[in-house]
Amino acid sequence: MTLPLNPHDAVALTAELVRMDTRNPPGNEAPAVAFLEQRLRGAGFETTVVPYPVGENRSHVVARRRGSGVRPGLLFSGHIDVVPPGEVPWTVAPFGAEMREGRLYGRGSCDMKGGVAALVIAAEAIGRAGVALEGDLVVAITADEERNCLGADELVKEPLFEGLGAALVAEPTSLGLFIAEKGAFWVDVRFLGKTAHGSMPQFGANAVLAMAEFLARWERDYSTTEPVHPLLGAPTLNVGSVHGGVKVNVVADRCTAELDMRTVPPLAHADLRRRIEETAASVCASRPGIRAEVHVVSDRPPISCPADSALATALGRAVQDLTGHPPQFGGVPYCTEACIWTPHLGVPSVICGPGRAGMAHQPDEFVEVQDLEWAAVAYARTAMELLHPGG
Repeated sequence: MTLPLNPHDAVALTAELVRMDTRNPPGNEAPAVAFLEQRLRGAGFETTVVPYPVGENRSHVVARRRGSGVRPGLLFSGHIDVVPPGEVPWTVAPFGAEMREGRLYGRGSCDMKGGVAALVIAAEAIGRAGVALEGDLVVAITADEERNCLGADELVKEPLFEGLGAALVAEPTSLGLFIAEKGAFWVDVRFLGKTAHGSMPQFGANAVLAMAEFLARWERDYSTTEPVHPLLGAPTLNVGSVHGGVKVNVVADRCTAELDMRTVPPLAHADLRRRIEETAASVCASRPGIRAEVHVVSDRPPISCPADSALATALGRAVQDLTGHPPQFGGVPYCTEACIWTPHLGVPSVICGPGRAGMAHQPDEFVEVQDLEWAAVAYARTAMELLHPGG
């Protein structure tokens, strides 16, 4: 069946969205969400706008085109917030949506208003065609993704996602199919000691020295025992910050470190926390007057989805038909909203979108026009194959 889809509409919609300043913070996603909600409702979708309470003028929208329920539904997923332009000067206006040599420039063009536009254009084409679906098509446009997917983390609690069988996340991948994602386990470790005069350290308990010992031991233990994943590689550890002490002639009675661990399957974060606590306790046992606290700041599990899932198969076929190249499967080292949908909904996710992942958050961010057009067509074909009785 031929859908009423003009691929260049994805380019025009991307430009409209880029011109809407949704930098996070503060977000201000509500006007863009209202604009997209109106379009999806006009294409025959049932729509629900969900207020997002962190800040002002913020919301999500979930739109559903209902099918018969014979097949599981498909989730189209994208976020509408963007990071700020930054301090490095741009050669184009960050929110100007300038076109140049086959590229559309602007903050969010790649990450990920281009992907959102392609999803919406595909969904509108299916809705306006009036085709009978055997499974629901659900479109979720979220706020506050750029702060560790906090928006989707709240939205998934709403009763709006029943009956789904897969999630397509339109983050930039140059239309490669990314089916695995590293987890993010962020931990705040604190050592607490006893202050004393710097000339008489024997009367105190130095928390900075305890932290130094802990970090050296944890770096060694973490890097030598973790698994390697075929798509994601090895886990990583970054010590993002260390803060301790008040001045040079005072024994430090407090030291805090923030650890960013990017994990791979089958590593369990609960086991990681236990091992961190055991290492910290061992440090304390050898240092009288020192105690430790471990606080989990963020816990996003790693995910790995099958390359032969119905979604990956259909999307890979569509991408190959359009580009002439076999789909490239891979994994991402950062978090996308797949880390919310897959564990909470129990469905496989595929991350596939227009634009180069390396352009995300960069000055002079851009997306290729060809990618936008191909993405809209690929998404529509994929949804039809999965949800429409005629494929």
